Amino acid sequence: MSRTTPRLTIGLLALAGCAPVPAPQPLAAAPSHRQCLFPDDVQDFRVVSKTKTVLVRDTGNAVFELRPADGCRDLSSAMRLAVADQATRLCAGDWTMISTSSAPGSCRARIIKRLSPTEVAALPDQDRP
Repeated sequence: MSRTTPRLTIGLLALAGCAPVPAPQPLAAAPSHRQCLFPDDVQDFRVVSKTKTVLVRDTGNAVFELRPADGCRDLSSAMRLAVADQATRLCAGDWTMISTSSAPGSCRARIIKRLSPTEVAALPDQDRP
């Protein structure tokens, strides 16, 4: 074995360390924003009787779909609705507690999604919060 082989190897390793490194690729395409609402920002609501969902509008004019659990009663006759949760932010997929003026106590509901402006515009007037 000659002496030039280790020198050549060291030289090649040094040059390899100077080679440009490709930019890291993102792991997954993350959504630009999560679909979240702040419980204190709920301003208006509407119960969609045929689907038994609750649509709430927040102070930013965003509309969210909530799906109450089976234990929620008298939602269609509620005059007021509150999202009663200790969390400061609720996102699509989270569970929360809602309470209404028409039923004592509260019941569980799941945050389904934030409706797009197109989906809100397509709602019938009686279902739009």
